[in-house]
Amino acid sequence: MKNFINILKSSKILFPVLVTSIFLGAFLFYYIPYIMEDGLIKNIVRHSKNAVERLQMEREYYTLSVVRDVKKFAPQLSFDYNHEGVNAKLPFPTTTIHDLSRMYSKRSDVKFSLYSNYPFLNRKDRVLTPFQKEALKKVKENGGLYYKKDFIDGKPVLRVAVADYMVQQACVDCHNSHKLKNWPSDKWKLGDMRGVLEIMTPIDTAMGEMYASRNRVLFASLLIMLLLFIYYSYLLLRRESQLNMEKEELSEDLKDLSAHFDKYVIASKTDLNGIITYASERFCKISGFKRDELIGKTHSVVRHPDTPKELYQKMWERISNDKTWAGELKNRKKNGGYYWVKAVVMPLYNHKGEKVGYTSIRHDITDKKKIQDLNKTLEKRVAEEVRKNREKQKQMLHQSRLAQMGEMISMIAHQWRQPLAAISSCSLAIALKAKLGKLDKDTAIELSEKISEYSQHLSRTIDDFREFFKPNRGVEETTYKSLVESALSIVDISLKNRGIERRVDMRCESKLMTYPNELKQVILNLIKNAEEALVERKVENPVIEIVSYKDGESAVLEVRDNAGGVPDNIIDKIFDPYFSTKTEKNGTGLGLYMSKIIIEDHCKGKLTVENGSEGAIFKIVLEAAV
Repeated sequence: MKNFINILKSSKILFPVLVTSIFLGAFLFYYIPYIMEDGLIKNIVRHSKNAVERLQMEREYYTLSVVRDVKKFAPQLSFDYNHEGVNAKLPFPTTTIHDLSRMYSKRSDVKFSLYSNYPFLNRKDRVLTPFQKEALKKVKENGGLYYKKDFIDGKPVLRVAVADYMVQQACVDCHNSHKLKNWPSDKWKLGDMRGVLEIMTPIDTAMGEMYASRNRVLFASLLIMLLLFIYYSYLLLRRESQLNMEKEELSEDLKDLSAHFDKYVIASKTDLNGIITYASERFCKISGFKRDELIGKTHSVVRHPDTPKELYQKMWERISNDKTWAGELKNRKKNGGYYWVKAVVMPLYNHKGEKVGYTSIRHDITDKKKIQDLNKTLEKRVAEEVRKNREKQKQMLHQSRLAQMGEMISMIAHQWRQPLAAISSCSLAIALKAKLGKLDKDTAIELSEKISEYSQHLSRTIDDFREFFKPNRGVEETTYKSLVESALSIVDISLKNRGIERRVDMRCESKLMTYPNELKQVILNLIKNAEEALVERKVENPVIEIVSYKDGESAVLEVRDNAGGVPDNIIDKIFDPYFSTKTEKNGTGLGLYMSKIIIEDHCKGKLTVENGSEGAIFKIVLEAAV
């Protein structure tokens, strides 16, 4: 309980909730009776006015119907205030109000009475009570209605006084001519207030019920508030406990953060004169000064001569005007070295908002500055390396083309061997028949046509060789079909001689905008590599398949073989320069490397390799023009 009271006093939420609950309970305690009593009074006043109106209507009916008919049809009857037990006498209209008031008063707790400041002589001894006098006065002032809470015999009552006006001419005439009048004959006229009708209603029972209802509502409200208070007290106490734990954890975290800040952040504080009052461990470490060598000094102790004085002047001008300064500074170490920092310097204020000094947070950018200095010469060095690489690529491309030329010459020699033998055979036949005198015209023509045919074949072979190695004239329109046909015209004889079946399926008819000779060189290189793999591995029923097809917006050419594929341990290396899988010593290792350079750098395409079910699949992917 003591702990709860202490928490209640110190809590910024629980105590205000308790005080609010108390004030709310007190407010309800007094306000509920007030609004209920106000409603009760208004209700009684409304019923009282209705009761007065009923009495007035009864009198009006009596005056207009009974009195008028009596005067017309029974003139022998007279009207008198003392009509009870007296023969041939009827009550005056006003007397009926008095009689009805007594009758109603006897039958209920509600009391009715009629009085005025102008009684007839038979009531001249009547004495008005203080309330009646007050009511006659207030009714005139308040427009015909006055009510007041009063106590009769120690019990609360509500007294409602309603004005009684002259509304019938007969009433005016009667009052002005009555034998018991005590006023001039022209005293009354229509609309004059003749007196008041008062209804006095006990309200002790209603007030008791009202207070009982108040107590029930108040008890229920207080019970709900108490339950809510207990519930929220529990929540708040639990939350407060959690906050205290979090506060302790946060305090520990702040200690760790402060320690890390001191250890890893270059920071310092100064007074308004720039005298250092705090220096972090990191500041001491990077500058080489001990903390006591910095405290009490200005930052000029680490100012490097290379830093212009104007920079410090601008810094002081800005922070003196309560603004933050940020920039890069070159600082001096104790051993004469230097370090670069990116610094933020800002004014420091106390809890009252008064400026008490300045604080600085700095970040070591020495390496960045060194890199910037290095980058100043880097562009030239990179450009030089790029130039060298391009030269190297040109040399490697030239070397690759020379290697292919050697292979081409070997293939030409293969292709020329049979035609040359045929030409030699035809020449010998012509010479032999001529010596024997058997060279007739038809034989001479037939043999010469064969020699001509073989010569043209040799010429076409030379043209193919020359076309293949013709320098590029730039980007041209071509197709996979024409490129493959051109490459096969060179290598076809070699494939046939080695018993290699070739299968060609050109399904892609799209145009290509590329370098035809370079692309032809790549296709020829892929076919020759497949040929050599098949021969080297002595594959039975060797096959080279060349397929083209469309894949979306791309044109694809695949060169496949059934030589078993590329070993997994080297498949990622075969496009490296000078890497060769040939068992013979004449492989340069540049063919596939230069092929990849040509396809990906020059033709802006893609060259890949993967192993299929029977062998390697080299894939060229280029963007289709149409």
